[in-house]
Amino acid sequence: MRINILLSTVIFPNRFEINRGIYIKKQALELARRDRLTIVVPVPYLPSFLGSTPLGFYAKIPREDNIDGLQVHYPRFFIVPKVLRFLHGPFLFFSVCRFYYRVIRDEKPEILLGFWAFPDGFANVLVAKIFKLPVVIGCLGSDINQCTKTYLRRKMIGWTLRNCDQVLSVSEALKAEMVNRLNVSPQRVTVIPNGIEEEIFYPRDRNEMREVLGLEKQCQIAVCVARLEPVKGIDILVHAFARIRRDGRLLVIIGDGEEMSRMKSLVEELGLSRSVLLLGSKPHDEIPDWINAADLLILPSRTEGWPNTLMEAFSCGKPVVASRIGGVPEIINSPMLGIMTNPGDAEDLARGIEEGLARDWDAEVIRARVLGRSWAVVTDELRTELQQVLQRCRTPS
Repeated sequence: MRINILLSTVIFPNRFEINRGIYIKKQALELARRDRLTIVVPVPYLPSFLGSTPLGFYAKIPREDNIDGLQVHYPRFFIVPKVLRFLHGPFLFFSVCRFYYRVIRDEKPEILLGFWAFPDGFANVLVAKIFKLPVVIGCLGSDINQCTKTYLRRKMIGWTLRNCDQVLSVSEALKAEMVNRLNVSPQRVTVIPNGIEEEIFYPRDRNEMREVLGLEKQCQIAVCVARLEPVKGIDILVHAFARIRRDGRLLVIIGDGEEMSRMKSLVEELGLSRSVLLLGSKPHDEIPDWINAADLLILPSRTEGWPNTLMEAFSCGKPVVASRIGGVPEIINSPMLGIMTNPGDAEDLARGIEEGLARDWDAEVIRARVLGRSWAVVTDELRTELQQVLQRCRTPS
């Protein structure tokens, strides 16, 4: 059955942030092949005269754009960045409500699908109530683990999840957080783990990849792919690597973010300039080259939902060292796949990296963990949930 879906989220790529919400884009591409899909991605309003500031690219995002064949609307909403964050949800709702009225009038969607609990999840539930649409909210990790740390946002997120028709979670651990901390009924939450792109994440010859990337073939190389934000624990990783550095050992960190300047200073301070490469952001389709060139992948996060980078490493046949947090134990469900360490503990992380580099790993066993978990399979599960919600809402109580 073909579904007419309104997808609304702030976590989605634009022409200046090509990797933002890339996993939501993967599901959107699959949905667009099977269903009628309208995509709305509210972005913060920024006057054009602030175009030279770090957030100035927001002013340059077109109101409508084509992202990999998907037509995307980018309406503006008013917020004061990093101030009164509990008001971001109401601000978003009042800023874009008229836009949603026009979209719903013209496109006549059957259901509203949102990803990210706040601020847009909150606004999506209000929109759905006003226009009498069923609404499904997908939660990804930090929207529950981080945004709920303040009282008012926690109350608003709890209200959002209790007032939508169904909640999606990427892991059992994240579902438990919603149930235990936000008083959400477990029957209201469905777990759908993320998928992988098997067409680009597959094993390749390590030495060939190192030659392509200009890396030493005899080095021991660990790679970390993560946003440079406090929750990702990159500072813990740098301190851990300082404990085990030696000639012929290299750490490659791929990602950008607010912590970049601080991490560069920390690398200099610890004398790691020759041992740690901070490469910044890379296009998503280049990430498999770096993972295949490495001996293992590291994820030192302080909190997580369902870190896809671990799945991508497995798909390339690479072991991982990751913090025992969130959905990580659900992904690393065997010692044959990797090593888990205590979050925030540089000494334990150093031990894990040392052990990971010393062990012999079976790439076929590792790859088998994720084979078949494509985005097409994930989208099948998502569509099943949407269809069930539609059926419930159409059946008289």
